[in-house]
Amino acid sequence: MSGGMTRKPDGIVGGMTVREGRDRFLADHSLDLDSYTAPGYLLAIGRLRVPLPNPGLLSLHDLHHVATGFGSGLLGEAEVSAFELRAGCRSFMVHILCIGAVLLGMIIAPRRIMGVWKRSRGARTLYHTAIPYDALLDMDLVELRQLLGIPPGGLSRKAVERA
Repeated sequence: MSGGMTRKPDGIVGGMTVREGRDRFLADHSLDLDSYTAPGYLLAIGRLRVPLPNPGLLSLHDLHHVATGFGSGLLGEAEVSAFELRAGCRSFMVHILCIGAVLLGMIIAPRRIMGVWKRSRGARTLYHTAIPYDALLDMDLVELRQLLGIPPGGLSRKAVERA
């Protein structure tokens, strides 16, 4: 590994900035920065593509994916939505989107979604932070997790299994 990053035994990459984590998340899930300013996005549910409005907070939502370790598939979106509902949403539209994703997640994997809900107790989201976005990107990933009240390894099932 380059750039001063070290892989620890539990799988956490030490020395990774939030920007590096975000860029890796976007690349791994075939996403790009243009989605942050697009008027809407497509939610994939199997072969169905559902157009949804962009609430203007996707950049912070993606940092929640990075901090928690949840993916961007249907179940990952349900997990990050459970985290966001429990830790604090900012707008009516985000509430509606999160409730919809959590309801789908409760049909697909109820124990998993309830586990996220329990593990998110006491956590915070970035939706209410006064820290500028670029300053968040320059933080160390573990530092961001600490700010949000998330364990150093994240909230995903893999992180819990490693703990």
